[in-house]
Amino acid sequence: MADMKDTQQDQEKLLGPALYWQNELEKSDQFERDWRERGMRVVERYRDEREGRALIGPSNTRFNILWANTETLKGALLARMAEPDVRRRFPDPNPAAREVAILLERALSYGLDVYDGITPMKAALEDYLLPGRGVVWVVYEPVIIKEKIKIEVDGEDVALDEVEEIERLGDQRCRFEYVHWQDYRESPSRRPEDVTWRARRHLFTRDDLIGRGFKDAHEIPLNWMPDTNEDNADYEEIYNRAEVWEIWCKVTRKRLFIATGYKDVLAEDDDPYELEDFFPTPTPLIAVRTNNTSIPVPEFTLYQDQADELDRVTNRITYLIEGLKRRGVYDASVPELAQLAMAGDNDFVPSDNFASLAQKGGLAGAFQTEDISVVSAVLNGLYTQRMQVLQVIYEVTGISDIIRGGGTKASETATAQQLKAQYGSMRLRRRQDEIEKYIRELYRIKAELIAENYEPEILQRVTGMEVTDEMLEIMRNDKLRNYQIDVETDSTVFADEEQTKRTRMEFASVFGDYLIKAIEATRAAPEITPIAFEILKFVAGAWKIGRNFEDVINETEATVMQQLQAMQQQPPQPSPEEAIQQQKIMAELEREKLKQEGKLADISSRERSKAAEIQEESRASDERIRSKEDLAMLEAEMRMAERDQ
Repeated sequence: MADMKDTQQDQEKLLGPALYWQNELEKSDQFERDWRERGMRVVERYRDEREGRALIGPSNTRFNILWANTETLKGALLARMAEPDVRRRFPDPNPAAREVAILLERALSYGLDVYDGITPMKAALEDYLLPGRGVVWVVYEPVIIKEKIKIEVDGEDVALDEVEEIERLGDQRCRFEYVHWQDYRESPSRRPEDVTWRARRHLFTRDDLIGRGFKDAHEIPLNWMPDTNEDNADYEEIYNRAEVWEIWCKVTRKRLFIATGYKDVLAEDDDPYELEDFFPTPTPLIAVRTNNTSIPVPEFTLYQDQADELDRVTNRITYLIEGLKRRGVYDASVPELAQLAMAGDNDFVPSDNFASLAQKGGLAGAFQTEDISVVSAVLNGLYTQRMQVLQVIYEVTGISDIIRGGGTKASETATAQQLKAQYGSMRLRRRQDEIEKYIRELYRIKAELIAENYEPEILQRVTGMEVTDEMLEIMRNDKLRNYQIDVETDSTVFADEEQTKRTRMEFASVFGDYLIKAIEATRAAPEITPIAFEILKFVAGAWKIGRNFEDVINETEATVMQQLQAMQQQPPQPSPEEAIQQQKIMAELEREKLKQEGKLADISSRERSKAAEIQEESRASDERIRSKEDLAMLEAEMRMAERDQ
């Protein structure tokens, strides 16, 4: 890559950047010129464009099988826009990382609703089915709002010409933009991995050039004009455009704008999006690709011969039908026969010569019509041949009867119809996968732009989620390496409500049965819990709706494993026999404890009684002593009273 970069830079210095890239665009145009001419013929065939509409008639009748096949495939490949599905690549227990996945999915869904993602994809699908290449570009547009701020000096407003103008980020938009198949170029290569630059063409008016701020916008020639038979200066002045090419060079990781026929580069910037894969568009949708070149092949060219034969047969059928008229002669002597030839249904013509007509053999003898049985036989053969040619075309394209809405009989069993639908849509399934892969790559580019550039305020506004610093750091530094951007399987085809119900019931039955068995097994052997959860994830992953349970399963697994670790850290539990023996011992110990408590209670009761007796005796003794003392004191007082007398 470094040698290629040096060589390219040397050539740019020698020729000048503008001339160098104009030469590169011319080489790419020459490389794909034959394909572009074939693509235009296919588009004209699809549109049924002929040299003159007057030629359309019995002499120029077509069976537009290209239009019929294309319209059938449009509905089968992209009936609706695929919904984004963002999930972590590795289910680590990080709440912020999980919130980032939800945030990005909401942001992608918001952009899909607001900026109409289905219309660019349908246009690219039509290019994919007709010329053979479909391209969608991811465009990031920050909306800058200019505001004027009044400046005050000493409390007074300054003059208007001195008002300061500031810029702020008002909004951020990221949308899909359709690129016409003739407005796309890329470096000639064999493989998509070898492409070094991709470019798209813009058709700008003079005002567009000025509004984009291109250098010397007034000098850029308006040298492109639409195809028209008009030849006047006023028409050219109104509808002429400047042919400006937006070139993304992976070698130098630069984006350049150059105008056809102008000497200088209009604008240049270094890696404006900073995408991991650099290009803001995936590898284009290619209808028929071979390993020796990146030039597509229009699918119609693979059955063009059969389509031409179909037109010839249809044209012959038209000729024969035009010539298949009721013609004949009648007996002029019976003038009523002329009226009979012009009569309507259930009309009867009166005849005055009925007897004479009957003698001549009736109407069978009076009329003689042209024999058309041979022509009818040829017509039947042509109709049979046309059906055979149609069948060959369907075999070449892989458009089965099931896809076209037929091919089944009321007498067929449901299993037979299911098998026909399954094997009849195998080639269609490959194309559906290609469409889903392309949409998935578009979502990946868009998600990377949102993660790298969107401000927290704008993310909160479009998703309704609060953006933390940790979430913002993950988005800015991770480059979405730990996130898987996917689309819901079969989300691009028509919804089958009955099939959805059957799928959900089947999932609920299988999932529920396994849960019951897994719970029983893990109770008996807790060490197999991790294996049970892995099998559970495997079972759930077999259904699209099972992916909705991945986060719940992971959270449940983390909780259960923590509980198991906590249980393992506790002392080992005894066996049932040991537990019974331990219960017996504990019961005996409890009984002994109660017995001892009873003895202690008896001893305590006796001691309390003895103490009460002692206390009662002491009280009585005290009373006796106090009585003796009172008696002695009384006797002493009586003796003293006797002496006083």
